[in-house]
Amino acid sequence: MEDAKEKDLEVILIDGPPGIGCPVTASLTGVNLVLVITEPTLSGIHDLERILKLADHFKILAMVCINKFNINLENSQQIVYYCKNNDFRIIGEIPYEPKLIEALINMKTIMDYPCNEVQSRVQHMWEEVKTHLGIGE
Repeated sequence: MEDAKEKDLEVILIDGPPGIGCPVTASLTGVNLVLVITEPTLSGIHDLERILKLADHFKILAMVCINKFNINLENSQQIVYYCKNNDFRIIGEIPYEPKLIEALINMKTIMDYPCNEVQSRVQHMWEEVKTHLGIGE
């Protein structure tokens, strides 16, 4: 928070660690919004539920993105059901896309590599985050 004020920054993005240990808790300190990226695996669902409970405990707005949602549609539906029943908004579902690996091999971000469907979904999520944070208006 101090860095943002010092440098007159409107937004600071923090890429927190996976899981739910102490580093995750520390990465939530002073944030306005948590975007939880999960995958439709049993461990992903377990960690998602724990981090959402933690965000709720600290009264931090939390949103969810299901990455690789199409690798296990049943687990993806379980995530949707959990979020709906606990008032957490799912702002994106990103399909598994082999071109993401190509982008990494070519040292490119997904936004700099031809992968239109994923790019449009990521862009949509960014717009939602900006709206909820009240930035870029």
